[in-house]
Amino acid sequence: MDKEAVLKRFDTLAPNYDNYISQVDGYSKTIDRIIELAEAQKPSIVLDLGTGTGTVSFRLAPRVAKVYARDISQKMLQVAKEKASKSKIENVEFGYGTFSEPNCSEKVDLIVSNLAFHHLYDNEKREAIKVWIDLLKPGGKVILGDHMWFFDHKKEPERREKLVRKIIETLGDPKRPIEEQIKELEKRDHPANIYDLKKFFEEAGFMVEKIEETLSPVMGVIVAVKP
Repeated sequence: MDKEAVLKRFDTLAPNYDNYISQVDGYSKTIDRIIELAEAQKPSIVLDLGTGTGTVSFRLAPRVAKVYARDISQKMLQVAKEKASKSKIENVEFGYGTFSEPNCSEKVDLIVSNLAFHHLYDNEKREAIKVWIDLLKPGGKVILGDHMWFFDHKKEPERREKLVRKIIETLGDPKRPIEEQIKELEKRDHPANIYDLKKFFEEAGFMVEKIEETLSPVMGVIVAVKP
């Protein structure tokens, strides 16, 4: 991940992020599905990685004892803290943390993340997943909602490029040429396909319980359980 570029972008987006992200096809539907799956798990302690302005954490907070919400953008975290204060939500702890260094010393029942994991390169995704299994209690789960390919994008480059263009048009930097941003994404696996994600989880010792495509053709949910 180009951490500096990602951090700069989300620091800039923070004040209006909720309005911005609500326009993403499949975003709300994916969050709804994460919450449904989390409720079925009945977790007590949750770790929300890439929490942004805290949307998923706030949805889970009334149903659990504690949420550890982590992000790399202090400006996004500040917006989240302000929202928590206004809503009188007291069981969400916001703090700095990355996918591979979540800054959480307590074992958790559930790890969630929505629309953030795709910023990592594939080797970084693999290493982060290895960290997660040690953070979970036995039987604990990961519920990951994100951009993911539901086909082998390396064998269907034209289909991939079409969908990448759609992502850029919605989420890209409006101040930069679309073609330039597409070329950058073509240099790396962004996002991973479901076959690679499943392999990464299984390599780390997880059992992949569920993979679902949500409303958008590039948004999905994967559920993995620690035996």
